[in-house]
Amino acid sequence: MRIFTVGETTYDISFRNGVPVGSCSGGSAYNSAISLGRCGLPVSLITSFGNDRVGDLSLSFLQNNGVNCSLIKRFEGQSRIALAFFDEKNNAEYSFYQASKEVIPDYPEPKENDIVLLGSSFAIRDNGRDNLLGFLKKVRVAGGVIIYDPNARQSMIHKPESINRICQNIGLANLIKGSDQDFLHIFDLKNGSDVYSRISTLGEANLIYTKGAMGSELFTKKIHFEIAANACKVVSTIGAGDNFSAGIVWGIYTHLNNHLVYTDLTENVWQTIMKTGTFFASEVCGSSANYMTREVAQNFVKKSL
Repeated sequence: MRIFTVGETTYDISFRNGVPVGSCSGGSAYNSAISLGRCGLPVSLITSFGNDRVGDLSLSFLQNNGVNCSLIKRFEGQSRIALAFFDEKNNAEYSFYQASKEVIPDYPEPKENDIVLLGSSFAIRDNGRDNLLGFLKKVRVAGGVIIYDPNARQSMIHKPESINRICQNIGLANLIKGSDQDFLHIFDLKNGSDVYSRISTLGEANLIYTKGAMGSELFTKKIHFEIAANACKVVSTIGAGDNFSAGIVWGIYTHLNNHLVYTDLTENVWQTIMKTGTFFASEVCGSSANYMTREVAQNFVKKSL
C-alpha cells in the first residue's frame, strides 16, 4: 500500500499587521505529506518546483520528514510563492505569485489500495489535465482510493470551466472532503445534505463536509453522522483543512492495512477516521505551523499502535 499526495508546492510567507512573521514551505498536498511522513506512513509527494533556493528548502524539508521525493519534478526557474495576511481572527487572506513554469509530473502506475489525495488549483489547471485524468482513471481501475479536496476559492465562482473540472474530479473520486465555504463557492449550497445530493449526481463518492468550529459531517449511501470540532485556541488556520485530510488518510490507510475494504467500512470505523481528521486539524490550528509537530505525530502513532 502506498500514499500519493498530488498538488502544487508553495513557499508561504506570513504577515501580521503588515509585518512578516514567518515562512515555510507549504501547499495543500505538501502540508498533508509532511504530517503523514512524520507519522511514518509511506507517502510520496507528486509536485514540481524550481531549481532555486526556495525549491531547495522545500525539497530538504520533505526529505527530512520522511516523504518520498522520487516523483518531484524540478525546473529551471522560480518556485511558487504565497503571501498570507492574517486578520484579527487569525484567518488568512492570500496573494499568490505563480511559478515561472508549469511542469507536468510523471505519475506512477497505481496498485490496489493505493491512496491518492488530490486537491487545490493543481487539480483543475489546463497544463497536464489529460495526464491527471488518465492517472485517476487508472487508480479507479486498479482498486485504489481517490480522496478529492477541491479547496475552492472565491475566485472560481465566475469561472464555469473551473467548476466543470471540479465536477469531473468529483465524478472520479471515492471520497470528497471539503468545507462549507468550498461548496458555497462551487454549488452555491449551504448545507451538507444538499451538497451530498448534488455530488451524488456526479458519481458515487462519499462526502466529508467540514464546518470549522461547528464540526464536520459524513455522508454515505447508508451512513450520516456529525463529529464535533475539538476545542483549541486558534493560532493559525493555514493547513487545518490539509491536515484534516491527512488524518482521514491515516485512518483509511490503517483500516485498509488491516485487510478491510474501503466500500465495507462500517459506521464505527468511519467514526474513528473522522475523529482522527478532527484531531490532526485541531493540532495544526493550535500552532503556527502548517503541519503537525514531530512530537505530536510520534505520540499519536505510539498511542495508535
